[in-house]
Amino acid sequence: MSSAPRRFEGNVAIVTGAAHGIGQAIAAALLREGATVYGLDVDAAALEQAARAPASLGRFIGITADVSDAAAVTRALEAVLSGARRLDVLVNNAGINMGKRIAELEIKDWERVFDVNLKSVYLMCRAAWPTFVRQHRGAIVNVASVMGQVGGIGAPAYCSTKAGIIMLSRCLAKDGASHGIRVNSVCPGYIDTPIMDRVLDAMPDSVKARAELNQRMPLGRLGRPEEIGAAVLFLASADAAYISGTELTIDGAVTATQID
Repeated sequence: MSSAPRRFEGNVAIVTGAAHGIGQAIAAALLREGATVYGLDVDAAALEQAARAPASLGRFIGITADVSDAAAVTRALEAVLSGARRLDVLVNNAGINMGKRIAELEIKDWERVFDVNLKSVYLMCRAAWPTFVRQHRGAIVNVASVMGQVGGIGAPAYCSTKAGIIMLSRCLAKDGASHGIRVNSVCPGYIDTPIMDRVLDAMPDSVKARAELNQRMPLGRLGRPEEIGAAVLFLASADAAYISGTELTIDGAVTATQID
């Protein structure tokens, strides 16, 4: 009995922030579905480890790059296209948080969060755009956050950038429609990643903090990175051929209920 065809067989994908957490899960999911994945990240050692991970069932090529830097993005895209000659999927996942309230938020903090979270999406989309136009096809999925939909206390820069990603995705979806380019965003809620581990580990009682956080979730648990990966693959695939300019919320009903 033959196995089912893989959805991204022969496709080439770029995933930014691919060395850890959600980005690593997205890259692994694309690999399992047959894509060649170029993973961009500033963490060269983690990229090398990701390339050796058992989840890497296909061809993973790590490129060390700061996607907030225009010259680095240009070099990365040139490297991808010189090797692959095509690009089918772009996933903009790279991002950082800045847990500071407005009174403590320095200008340099604000600018750094905007550079990594929002400027990088602009730079990557701009760099990939001519290839997508030439091919008359391409799928972009940008990783935003529920905090870009509802806001939150203590992270005005982060929330603002994620809201910006949602709106940029909508604008690019309209801009790219006549060229066969689809653009969507995903909005994860609380996801069990190494970043979340570090936040909880900083609490006086990390075990209690995790238990209390799980209790606050309508589904009784945090989301898993692979669940975000599955959503990204859907939006990037032919199954979502008529979906563009929308954001998919993946939060286990957190934003459907009152947030304490």
